[in-house]
Amino acid sequence: MVIPMKNYLEVLEKEDIISQENFDCLEFVHFEKNDRLLTEGEDLEYVYILLKGRIQTVHSTNNGAMNLNAISKPISVYGQVEFMNGQPVNHDVIALSPCLCLRFDVEKYGSRFMNDVVFMRYVARSLANISYNLANNAAISLNFPVENRLASYFMLAEQNGIVQDNFVQVAQMIGSSYRQVQRVLKNFIEEGYIVKVKRGVYQIKNPDALKDLDKESYRFIG
Repeated sequence: MVIPMKNYLEVLEKEDIISQENFDCLEFVHFEKNDRLLTEGEDLEYVYILLKGRIQTVHSTNNGAMNLNAISKPISVYGQVEFMNGQPVNHDVIALSPCLCLRFDVEKYGSRFMNDVVFMRYVARSLANISYNLANNAAISLNFPVENRLASYFMLAEQNGIVQDNFVQVAQMIGSSYRQVQRVLKNFIEEGYIVKVKRGVYQIKNPDALKDLDKESYRFIG
């Protein structure tokens, strides 16, 4: 079923994200799984609003490690930090599933949105949430054992009971070694929490057990 654009615009209005007079600046864009919306180090061309799907925000450090900032769900805005400070993109924004977004061209419409009181108020709330959530996620990565961190990641990343990812990267994202993650995955399988479907794909069989381990959840940004 195709959902009319006006329905999504009504959501933006209801969520108090953008003034109605700037709806004409927006365009629909689709992304497939693993597509990048934003790439670290590049200049910001578009600000995106996620309408459907799930997105992962990852920051790479100078030593090549990857840190998970968050896994986000609708309605979320991406690029607002760079939009405000005028600096290059600070993290990769990657589609975890097919995604539908609205976006606006920063060069063409940036000044209009800078003067959109509704949008700027939303950005202020969003940036406050980002700051809070990043601190929460960093604390989890530093203070909880790998079992708890991986359980939290599973509960956050699952889609219809399935988690599919590159677990070398997952290990980096949750601040662990790949060997440790492999050991915990093996334990989860032996305990009946998950079943390995194929390489990099696991089905959750006992979500309650994972929830018990999920002492502190990674937080969505948005």
